[in-house]
Amino acid sequence: MDTKILAKDKVGLNGFETVLVSVLFLFLLFFADIVQIRSAFLTRVMGDADCFFRAGWAAKVGKSIYEVTDPNGWHYNYPPLFAIAMIPLADPPPGESRVGCLPYPISISIFYKVSLLSLFLGVFSLARAYEKHFPKVFENLTVKKWYYLRIFAIVVCLSPIAHTLMRGQVNLFLLMMICLAISFQISNKSFLSGVMIAGSICLKVFPVFLLIVPVWRKDYKQFAGCMVGLILGLVILPVSVMGVEKTKTAYSDFYNVLIGPSLGITGDSTRGVELTNLNSTDNHSVLAFLHGIEYPDFSKKPAKPSLVIKIVQILMSILFLGWLLWSKGVPQKGSAMEDAHFLALASLLMVLICPVSHSQYFVLALPLVMSLLVFSWFDSARVISPWLGVLFLFYIVANTLPLLPLFENIKRMGVMFVPNFILMVYGTTLFANIKRHDQLVNENGNPANVSEA
Repeated sequence: MDTKILAKDKVGLNGFETVLVSVLFLFLLFFADIVQIRSAFLTRVMGDADCFFRAGWAAKVGKSIYEVTDPNGWHYNYPPLFAIAMIPLADPPPGESRVGCLPYPISISIFYKVSLLSLFLGVFSLARAYEKHFPKVFENLTVKKWYYLRIFAIVVCLSPIAHTLMRGQVNLFLLMMICLAISFQISNKSFLSGVMIAGSICLKVFPVFLLIVPVWRKDYKQFAGCMVGLILGLVILPVSVMGVEKTKTAYSDFYNVLIGPSLGITGDSTRGVELTNLNSTDNHSVLAFLHGIEYPDFSKKPAKPSLVIKIVQILMSILFLGWLLWSKGVPQKGSAMEDAHFLALASLLMVLICPVSHSQYFVLALPLVMSLLVFSWFDSARVISPWLGVLFLFYIVANTLPLLPLFENIKRMGVMFVPNFILMVYGTTLFANIKRHDQLVNENGNPANVSEA
C-alpha cells in the first residue's frame, strides 16, 4: 500500500473541504425554502408531490388512485403501496372535505424533510456497512474517508438529488432502499437485503430488474426476501387497507394506463404527455438518447421512436446486461466488495436501459460512487486518486450543465445518458481488479473480504 501520505492529510478536513461540507448543508437547508415556495405558494403548483398526496386522499376515501389528478392534471403512476403511504399527507381536490387533512404547505415540508432523511439514512447506513466490513481500509485518513464516503459522494450526485427534491419526487426513497439492500448484503443479511429490493419494486416497478442480482449470485435467501417483500408490499398491505375488490381494480387500472401502454399492448395515452412521450418529458435513457440523435431538433421530434430505434435499444440493453454479467463472472456469490459493486452497477444500468429515465433517476448512481471510493482505498493511501477525481468532476459537470436553461436543447437530446454510461463502463472494468485483490487476500490467509457461502 502507498504510505506516502502528506502530513496535512493525516488530520481532518482541510479548509476547502470544510467549506464544501458547510456549503452543502447550507444549500440543503435553504433549498427547502425554494421547494416550499415553488410547490405551495405560486399561482401554479410546481413539482410532483401533489400527485402522491391526491393519490393518498383517493386511497383514504376509496376513490380510484389512478383517476384522480393534481392541479396540473398529472396522475399517480406507481403501485398502490406508495399511495397508501401518502394517506397521512392526503390532499383532497377542490370541493372535497379537508377534515383530517394537513395544510398543503405542511405536507410539502414533511415530504421534503422525510426525503432528506431518507437520503442520509441510506448513504450513512451503506457507509457504515463498508467501515465495519473493511476496518483496515479505514485505519488511515479515518476522518477524511468518513466525510468523503458520505458527504463527497452526495456532492458528486448533488445535481439529481437537488432535482429530485425540487420536483417532489420519490427517488430518494428508492435510493435509501437500494443502499440498505447493499448494506444488508455486505453484512451477510441476505433476507433483509432481498426485502429492501422488494421495497424498491413496490415503490417503482422498474427495479424488478434488480432480481437479476440474487438470481445471478445464487443467493436463495436474498431471493426469498424479495418474494416475501413483494407479497407483503403488493398484496397483503394494499388488501388490508383498500380491500380485495378495490385492490384488484387498482391493479387493473395500473395495467391499463401504464404497464400495457409501456409494453405496447394497450393503447391508453393518458400518461403520454406527462411520462412516456419522448418529446414532452425529461428523458435520458438509452432509448431517449438514440431518439435524440435521430432528431436533434426538438421541435421536430416525434412522440414515439421508430421501430429501428426500438430494436437498437433492445439490442443495446441486452448487450449492456450481458456485459455486466460477463464482468461479474460465473453465477455464484463473490466477495463482499464484488457483490456490493455488482448491485451498485445493476442499479445504474437499470436506469440507463429503462425506457423512461428522468434526470433525477440518476441519484441511483450514488451507491456506485461509494463503491468506487471504497475500492480505491484498498490499495492506495490517497483519499482520492487524480484519475477518480477527474472522473467525478466530469460527472458533476456533465450532470449539471444540461439542467441549466442555457442548455435546454441539449438536455432534450437525452445527453445525461453519456456521463452515467461512462461511469458504468468504468465500474465494470474494476471487476477484474476486485477479483485479483480478493485472490491475494485469500492467498495471504485473510478471508475478511469474502462473503459467507
